[in-house]
Amino acid sequence: MDLIASFYVDELHDMLLYEKLSKIVNDKEAKEKLMMLSRVEKFHSEFFKKIINRLSIKVPKPPSNFFITLEAIFFYIFGLNLTLKLFEERESATVVNYLKLYDDKRLNQEEKETLKKVIQDEMEHESFFKTKTESTFLKNLRDILLGINDGLIELLAAVSGFVGAYAVGFLVGIAGIVIGVSGSLSMAVGAYISSKSEDELNENKRLRRLLISRVFGIPQPEDQEESTAKESAFFVGFSYFIGALIPTLPYFISFSIRADQALSYIFTVIVLAIVAFITSITTGVDYKRKILEMIGLAIAASLATFSLGVFIHYVLGLKVY
Repeated sequence: MDLIASFYVDELHDMLLYEKLSKIVNDKEAKEKLMMLSRVEKFHSEFFKKIINRLSIKVPKPPSNFFITLEAIFFYIFGLNLTLKLFEERESATVVNYLKLYDDKRLNQEEKETLKKVIQDEMEHESFFKTKTESTFLKNLRDILLGINDGLIELLAAVSGFVGAYAVGFLVGIAGIVIGVSGSLSMAVGAYISSKSEDELNENKRLRRLLISRVFGIPQPEDQEESTAKESAFFVGFSYFIGALIPTLPYFISFSIRADQALSYIFTVIVLAIVAFITSITTGVDYKRKILEMIGLAIAASLATFSLGVFIHYVLGLKVY
């Protein structure tokens, strides 16, 4: 799909989603803002529609009303703050994409001027959503998604390899728990070190601003970000462990090794689809492509380790099936 056509669909999608959400949220300020945002997104979609017509680009199908309704229900269930946080991330990604479009040679000068207004609108949307999402939990959304995603994929691959090697459900579960705990600690330490380094860099920037202000008398804006090293370590490590439990726990049920394995795959695929959906919203990527991509990679990794486990099973002559 042409880039401009995809922007048209995205704006149309947002217009319809904001409209639906404005009808179900209870917060009066948010309701009014969502209604206003819907009208603005309509203007944006019409802007891109005009470019599509001028350039004779094939008009894409409008977004599915069914899936938009599902999104609205999802946001309603998980609450306004999470919804607005996801929208903040989405608007941030949109601004970047539109800035890249500004250099597209197919746009005439008048369209570029209108695009500037569109970009300003999106930046204002991002600012509004940011002011409504101040909780620590939401600030660490990326860490949570990262941890759960890694825990799901890594443990699905690991337990699949154990199934291929010795096919004893209880042992597979125990091995999965051990790997989950060690992986959780490793992820937490890595996140802590990374965030700590970023905090130290931010402190150096703060001192630089202070010195410039003091020496040259030029006021410097303060960053609003706070130290998050410990928070990041906690959310990454804990969410990784939660993700690791999902493909592992079915092996303690012990219906049969194959039934446990099937449940492990089913549970993991369901949660991966949810994580992929949320991730797609925060990055502005098509959610269907993101879901298929994440599930495909997870299954490919698990099949590879399962094959390795089967190979080890026969080479070492481990427990017979």
